[in-house]
Amino acid sequence: MPKRQVHLKRFTSIGSAIDTLRNRRLAFVNPDKWDDRNDAEFMRLYRNRSGREGLKALCCTESSETYHHWKVFTQPADGCFIELDRRQLLDSIRADARYRANAVDYIHLNEIEDCDYDIASLPFLKGAGFGPEQEFRVIFEGACDEEVHFLTIDLAWIKRIVLNPWIAPTIFDSVAETFREISGNPELDVVASSLTNSQTWLRWGRSISRRGV
Repeated sequence: MPKRQVHLKRFTSIGSAIDTLRNRRLAFVNPDKWDDRNDAEFMRLYRNRSGREGLKALCCTESSETYHHWKVFTQPADGCFIELDRRQLLDSIRADARYRANAVDYIHLNEIEDCDYDIASLPFLKGAGFGPEQEFRVIFEGACDEEVHFLTIDLAWIKRIVLNPWIAPTIFDSVAETFREISGNPELDVVASSLTNSQTWLRWGRSISRRGV
C-alpha cells in the first residue's frame, strides 16, 4: 500500500491562489462542467440518487508534481499549486457531516463487473486512464446556490506555494512578493518549479557527456 502523503497539492491558477490567501478560503467547484464527462456524470448520479442538496468538489493530488499535472490542471503560464497540510485540512471538516473526503479509486473497464461499490463510492471512482493523477477528493454535500462553495481555512495549513516552471524570473519575483504581502507572512515559502529546467538534472547530463562514447 502506498505511503500516505503528509501534504496534499491543489493545482490552480495564480488568481485563485491570491483569492485563497486574501480571503482565507479554498474553492469547491461545480462538477457539472468538468472535462471528464464520465466523472461529471458519476457526480450527478450521486447527487440525484442520494438526494443531496448540492455537490461541490475540491480536487487535490497525493502525487509528486508531474508534467501531466501542470498541463492538465493549470494554464501553464498562470499555474501554481498550493501544498496543504493534509491532517489540518481534514481535521477541520471531520465533525461536519456535509463534507466527505477520500482517495479516488481508478478502475479498468474489464474490472467493473467484479467491483462491489455502492452509491456512496460514486464521487470517488474514475477510469484507470486517470490513475497517474493520484487524486484525493473532498466533497461538500450541503446546500449551495452559488457555482462555488468556499471552505474557510487557516493560512498556517499552507506549507508552500509552487509556481509553474515556465514563469519568467521577473514575474516570479513579483508574484512571490504579492503572495507574501497578501498572506501577511513575509516568510511564506514560494518557489518556482524546476521540473522542466532543473540545474541538478542538467549538471548530471553534462557529467555523463564527459564520460566519452
